[in-house]
Amino acid sequence: MVSIVALSLVALGGLCTRLPERQWERGEFRPIGGKPYKLPDGLEVRYIIGAMDEIPTSFSPLEMSVLNNTQSRVPVRMPEGLVFSPSDPDYQYMMILQEFSFNVPADQETTVFLPTYGCNENLDEPDEDSYYEIDIQVWERELCELFELLRGKKLDYEDAVDLAQEALYEITDGNGLTDSTRQRLKELP
Repeated sequence: MVSIVALSLVALGGLCTRLPERQWERGEFRPIGGKPYKLPDGLEVRYIIGAMDEIPTSFSPLEMSVLNNTQSRVPVRMPEGLVFSPSDPDYQYMMILQEFSFNVPADQETTVFLPTYGCNENLDEPDEDSYYEIDIQVWERELCELFELLRGKKLDYEDAVDLAQEALYEITDGNGLTDSTRQRLKELP
């Protein structure tokens, strides 16, 4: 059993080393390259805006309204690294750092709060006047390491959310994850 777990971790580590290097200038994050993402068939995004309040899993969540045009409940899975692009360049790109799932009831419009994190420290945080759209799932070496460090961690209290945001800014705006941040991420429950 231990050898299977160890092999899985080695395989994931190998995946990260085969990914492309950062493709943006430090301090100027924008999604370049990555995997396209679209909601399941039958779902339509009505709007994505900055939420008015914080949620336990994000200081800067986005509020998304989704219409289900089908007669069935539709499950949605948003992957780690999914980026949301602002319509106004004065606002930050936002990113989901851990997989996020929800269901949209049949033939209804549903509002969800997305646990997003800012990617551009020097730009405005989302607010009720900022509009967003789903962009791509970014996947590159530094972000992959962050996703691996956060996998299975509880980002539902202030210190953990603050640390995750700090780590993302180190990658997008700083010189990459520092050893002290990396260690603190490993110690999260």
